[in-house]
Amino acid sequence: NYHKSYQRETWGKLLGFLGHEGLMHNGKIVKPNLKERFKSFNATFDEIHKTQTTWVVNDEQLQSELRVSITAVMIPAYRAFMARFGQYLDPGRQTEKYVKYQPEDIEDLIDELFEGNTSSSSTATAKRRT
Repeated sequence: NYHKSYQRETWGKLLGFLGHEGLMHNGKIVKPNLKERFKSFNATFDEIHKTQTTWVVNDEQLQSELRVSITAVMIPAYRAFMARFGQYLDPGRQTEKYVKYQPEDIEDLIDELFEGNTSSSSTATAKRRT
């Protein structure tokens, strides 16, 4: 159905960044690959968020179902990726540079999708940062 197709097409690429393939070599983390993975995830998520906050889903139930299904897929995958690989970034500057979002931020930003917002700033991120 359309719902599953949308989720696979839109969020499948993002989920691909959260896999472990190519991040380990001889049992060790390949840090440049890990950093690139975080950067790619952030850029792709930002683009999806920027585009899809402007989309409008008038049916509130459908809007809610889409958000819930996206959250149900993305948040556990992101949490698992962060738990497994976040520790390999050096604390401080490196972590701040590559870990742009905490799982709660992702969840808040997903809740902004399909509102028809044309504002480029994110209310959820602003709320969390203040």
